[in-house]
Amino acid sequence: MKNIIKTISLLSLVCFSFFYTDKVINMINKKDPLMIKIETIKEKYEVKPVNAVLNEDTIVPGISGKEIDVLKSYEEMKSSGIFREELLVYKSLYPSSLLSSNKDKYIIKGNNDKNKVALLLILNVKDIEKITNNNLTLFLNHKDINIENINKLKTNEIYTYGNNGIYTKESLTSDNSIINRISNNTSKYCLSKEKNKSLLEVCSQNNMYTILPNIIGDYEDIKKEITNGSIILLNNPNNLNIIIKYINSKGYQITPLSNLLKE
Repeated sequence: MKNIIKTISLLSLVCFSFFYTDKVINMINKKDPLMIKIETIKEKYEVKPVNAVLNEDTIVPGISGKEIDVLKSYEEMKSSGIFREELLVYKSLYPSSLLSSNKDKYIIKGNNDKNKVALLLILNVKDIEKITNNNLTLFLNHKDINIENINKLKTNEIYTYGNNGIYTKESLTSDNSIINRISNNTSKYCLSKEKNKSLLEVCSQNNMYTILPNIIGDYEDIKKEITNGSIILLNNPNNLNIIIKYINSKGYQITPLSNLLKE
């Protein structure tokens, strides 16, 4: 019994010693001019997150912010004792609602704070040779998803369009297996031209997001409706070069869908 008491007492003493030492070190660090400098400028470097916009069954994703991790930044600089901006360490500040918690909602746009847009195309394999821009986001029908086609298009993001817009658990499992294995992206988006509860449910149950483009059409539709964060579904690739030139001339950057929706 005495040995047990001695052991407990010794462990308590060790724990207290560590706690006390840590408190002393923290007090010393707080008086260090380098620590004071980091604490003083941390608000200047903070970027607040932009929250998602939710409206019933739709969502526009937010954008993560960042703030200085004071202790890690101090650790990076303390050996030299000199403040160096390039050694600042940041931690993320996340939006109030994340896409991962809202897979039962349609994603209708990227965030308005980005001057980026996504250009989507449901690709008929006979038009493969027309695809020369690597920033297009392509959706292929189930029958066209095979190793040969994916290899030809893998410089673009590729997703499944199911059986002409009809998604089932079986087709998603099959298509995603090929896309995830051969392409350069993870297949995580379904595409719908209109609200469809059964489609939304199937895709959500398969851990996928459902895209509902805010612009569907061609050149004239884009001219009328394009804004920051637009998700544009083209009717066909016939005027692709003209459309790309117009979008770029208006100061928008065409980016893959996953980049547009990055939080």
